[in-house]
Amino acid sequence: MSKRIIALAVATAALAGIASAPGAAAGAPGGAEITVGGRVTNTVPADAIGVNTPFWNPYLKDARTPGLIRKAGITTLSFNAGGPTDLYHFDHGGWLSPDPNGKDNGGYEDLTPEFGFDRFAATARAADARMLVHVNYGTGPTDTKADPSTPGHPKPGDPREAAAWVRYANKTRHYGVRDWVIGEETYLNGWFTIPGRTFPHEPDAHPDKSPAAYARNVIAYARAMKAVDPGIRIGIELFAYDPAKPDDPINKAMKEWDDTVLTTPGLAGAADFADVHWYHAAFSHKQSDADVLADTAAAGPVLRALRADLDRASGRGHRIGITVGEANSAALNATQQQDNAVGALYLLDNNLSLLENGASAVDWWALYNGPLNTETVNWGDLGLLSSGACFTALDKTGKKGKQCEPPVGTPFAPYYTMQMLTTALKGGGSTLATAVSGGSDTLTAHTLRRADGTLAVVVVNKDPRQTQKVHLNLPRGYRADRTLTWRQGDKDPATQRGRVPTALAPYSAAVVLLAPRG
Repeated sequence: MSKRIIALAVATAALAGIASAPGAAAGAPGGAEITVGGRVTNTVPADAIGVNTPFWNPYLKDARTPGLIRKAGITTLSFNAGGPTDLYHFDHGGWLSPDPNGKDNGGYEDLTPEFGFDRFAATARAADARMLVHVNYGTGPTDTKADPSTPGHPKPGDPREAAAWVRYANKTRHYGVRDWVIGEETYLNGWFTIPGRTFPHEPDAHPDKSPAAYARNVIAYARAMKAVDPGIRIGIELFAYDPAKPDDPINKAMKEWDDTVLTTPGLAGAADFADVHWYHAAFSHKQSDADVLADTAAAGPVLRALRADLDRASGRGHRIGITVGEANSAALNATQQQDNAVGALYLLDNNLSLLENGASAVDWWALYNGPLNTETVNWGDLGLLSSGACFTALDKTGKKGKQCEPPVGTPFAPYYTMQMLTTALKGGGSTLATAVSGGSDTLTAHTLRRADGTLAVVVVNKDPRQTQKVHLNLPRGYRADRTLTWRQGDKDPATQRGRVPTALAPYSAAVVLLAPRG
């Protein structure tokens, strides 16, 4: 992919074990009723929430960045630069091979590394975050600008280079990197084409670009890398096939990729998790604010279908997990949804939907990104933090003028709901089935039972105009501890002790923390 520059109250005790939330109104008429059930839908680790840190953006090096990562509660940094990942070589400070597809293929080879792997690791350590690394699958270490790969003499990625990276990271530098992904969106390497549709190809110098070839090569990579450190986990690039779109040509091709990879002999034993990228809203061809916010409902059917495919492939004694290695409300198109209240509410609702439907981790794209190229003032930025970039654009009258982002490191709206997400998930735990009845379909709710016993109930009002009344059913034995709230235009979430709200303002969210009594 190119520069991804992609009122809580209780109801009557109709169910056994339901108690009243202190300070809540006794049944707001016309509101939504939220019932926290006891059924566990997924187990979520403490390090479930991460961000991508593309090496072509320099601001990971900013002295303020580790503190901003910690304040957001982010627990994983992903070494992933999009397409240039399959050109990147970690040694000598990091450098790029020429793109086998040429310079006009998304400009990947021009996205020069602004920091190397050691600088990335230093920031992760300073931020108390673990690391996930995508290794170069596309190009080999002898593929240089002076002696580039050619169709007659291809120089594809080399498992020995990946093994050397594991050795350097975990044996020489003792970074303790557990998760390693083979390549980056390799299903877009040119293996399939769609008449009338063009898009950049992921760099891949392998003569055979088929999914079967990728699977065989993954097995070789896994063998070489685990010979260095048997404790690492290997991730494979799969596509999140949408069963609701069986006739979409890209969707069909991606389903074939997934099926072929997973049924290749030996693959299931080599792979520990699938890395899938979630830009479902961007590819739905419905980009209104309401459509983007409603798209979070797609996570359940898609991830359940993927889980079924992985379970068929995994066999006994080895379960291939799911990591959502990239997610955002948009991909390549410039839209203010990326950094305003729509993107913020999408982040909170979507990431929780992914986790409760089987993902063990979600890594947002990205920490810093920069504004997407656009000819109008309606620029967008996929980053949580501003890159402070300026560009020339047309204003509403058609006049050219200079437009600038806020200063470097300024949080965009999704940063604040990221804080709410990581507060709800602090320490990990179990997602619980949560029912919403009555009210509007623009109100959603999620619940996590944290490892410390706290219940975190997250409620999101995706209506831009209407305040929504709500009341909460919860298991007996909990008391209201505190509530975090955020609404459009707010900066850091506000915190209130004890009482829980009985209504949510337009475009707002609440995280209600309920502590066990006694």
